[in-house]
Amino acid sequence: MPLPPIGSIRDLVRELMKHDANNAFTGILSRYAIPIEDLQRYFRWNNKHYTRTCVHRNADFELLVICYEPGQATSIHDYDSQNAWIHPVMGEVEVERYAMGEHGLRSLGADWLRTGSPDLFRTGSAIHRFVNHGPARAVTLNLYAKPLSRWHVYEAGSSKARTAPPGPRR
Repeated sequence: MPLPPIGSIRDLVRELMKHDANNAFTGILSRYAIPIEDLQRYFRWNNKHYTRTCVHRNADFELLVICYEPGQATSIHDYDSQNAWIHPVMGEVEVERYAMGEHGLRSLGADWLRTGSPDLFRTGSAIHRFVNHGPARAVTLNLYAKPLSRWHVYEAGSSKARTAPPGPRR
């Protein structure tokens, strides 16, 4: 018998806290029936850059709401050996994927993440960035296992990367 949907952000956090193995997180996140009203208190909009608002953070995971105005994008980055699940809850974002090649970063193509279609980034293997091409706002619910304390930021057209705290954060 299938497990029932999870109908609130509070119930999602409770369910995530019951599990210390992140292999359960995919199934849990897929059961979250996203009521947009439930997340609106975490929406933060900034006309200069996307925003990151923490819903919950403990030793096992971090759950964030990320808001993008039209035209906003993250830096090109990876998660420094963390697993991440990206669950679009409003609008859509494009994820541009990259790999380090002989002459620096090379594009592997792009995919669209649309509302209700979560994506998993496996440990340390996914150099990417998210872009909201607009015309509407976009919001993603991001789950990181373990909490994200740093990431590698890459320069486009280069083989240079630096380790930095993720941001921007509110």
